[in-house]
Amino acid sequence: MSTALVNGVALRYEIHGEGFPIVLLNGLGGNRKDWYEQVPVFSQHYQTITYDHRGTGDSNKPETGYSIDQFADDCIGVLDHLDLEQAHFVGYSMGGRIAQAIASRYPDRVAALVLAATAAKPNALNLYSLKLGAYLYKNYGPSAAASVGPLVDFTHSYFAKALPVLVDKLGAVPENPMPLHAFMGHVGAIEGHDTSGVLGSIRSPTLVVIGDQEWLNPLPDANALVEGIPDARLQVITGASHGLIVEQPEQFNQCVLDFFCEYHRLADGLSLS
Repeated sequence: MSTALVNGVALRYEIHGEGFPIVLLNGLGGNRKDWYEQVPVFSQHYQTITYDHRGTGDSNKPETGYSIDQFADDCIGVLDHLDLEQAHFVGYSMGGRIAQAIASRYPDRVAALVLAATAAKPNALNLYSLKLGAYLYKNYGPSAAASVGPLVDFTHSYFAKALPVLVDKLGAVPENPMPLHAFMGHVGAIEGHDTSGVLGSIRSPTLVVIGDQEWLNPLPDANALVEGIPDARLQVITGASHGLIVEQPEQFNQCVLDFFCEYHRLADGLSLS
């Protein structure tokens, strides 16, 4: 684990593998370890970068500065720290919102874009889940907030599959992975996110990935991304809901690798046939 001092905040990151860089952006309440199904696979082909957003994991947890645009600026700061001009970005859930902000505000830094289980703006169910999670966290702690998933049938399989692996890798699930002010900051960032008006400015080839059982950011949200981004396509993962990166990692990883391979073949002027 290494440290990048970005916008006055120490962000912890890891790099695995060599080659063209991929940046993996995790979702609300998660951290860089959420990508345990992807890093061993992607790092065989690419330099794979994971980091903890401000307020999460081993990164600093400032009292203020939580917004999707700030998270995007932080990510670009990590790239600057690593002297990387351009990268592929894979954003999951809230990370997909950050990836949209990066692609619209820093188009020259994005080679290709993957948006997984995400949306251009929060829908009514997003807002309900966020408010319920915030209430549980504030009144009963982070363990109760984690139960918002099963309570509203949200990513139950994600928690069921992810937590045992994290316990095995970390020894224990942290009792307080995010302080209350950071959790509420992330909630507010999602509530205030809306890139629907700037999707047309995203120039990067984009793959929108959704599980066929997704309902938190359902198919209409995915279709809105595909319709709004000029060079976007849709990929549906079978047998997956919101937690597709751990529910169906083989399907997810393969479609992402195929998409990036196609990008590089086209960039090199090679035929896809």
